[in-house]
Amino acid sequence: MKFAISAFTYGFFFAGQKDIGRRRNTNQDEIILCPDIGVFAVSDGMGGLRQGAQAAAYVREAIPAMMPFALKDAETPEEAGAAFAETVRMVSDGLFNTANTEYIGFGATFCGVWLYQDRAIFANLGDSRGYLLPKYKKKIVQVTEDHNIAAIMVKNGELSKAEAAEHPASSRLTRFVGMSAPARPDYYICDIEPGDRILLCSDGLYGMVDNRKLARIMRSSKSPRTVCERLVDGANQNGGNDNISAVYIRIAP
Repeated sequence: MKFAISAFTYGFFFAGQKDIGRRRNTNQDEIILCPDIGVFAVSDGMGGLRQGAQAAAYVREAIPAMMPFALKDAETPEEAGAAFAETVRMVSDGLFNTANTEYIGFGATFCGVWLYQDRAIFANLGDSRGYLLPKYKKKIVQVTEDHNIAAIMVKNGELSKAEAAEHPASSRLTRFVGMSAPARPDYYICDIEPGDRILLCSDGLYGMVDNRKLARIMRSSKSPRTVCERLVDGANQNGGNDNISAVYIRIAP
């Protein structure tokens, strides 16, 4: 089904899917699908914490409840980006202040997109990722930056991107939902055109499927549901080492 909303210039198609993978006993990933306001996200509960699943569930409930307030205050893409990031900050700080002041027991990643005017506004905390595949490009573009030690080491020239993917520091997050307040989410504003494709995913997907295959799968079908199924299947076929979540959006021509 094609969706159209007044706040976004174009129509769009979407789907989301999460999967336990092949190595985990529980699924701590969550997805958020709010086509009526053009907001989509993934959240990955941090496996090293006792309450990772509950933190991701908190994100799943809090973001849809709070984003309508951001909608009312934004008049430009820059204001929308700042409002989106502020919403994520309030969600994170709320979790910290209610559950994590004694010690960090609740934590999750967040990566979301808000379809606004003729832009896609991404916001993130942690290492779940947002990608953009422009219609006439072969290569997928990672829009968000990972908030982990490995990413810092790449910036400092200590690791290559390929080395970072396999490095133990990639699992050590520097920012996440539930971190010590105030949280510092990033946001990114991307121009969007008909035919562009957007992917939000947890590390259970991108850690198992390389960027070239992600791009091929995203172009493999007009059906967003089929694309999500193929993405999850690809991760499981390569080992399925973690929970897998994917949200896919195709901008209508």
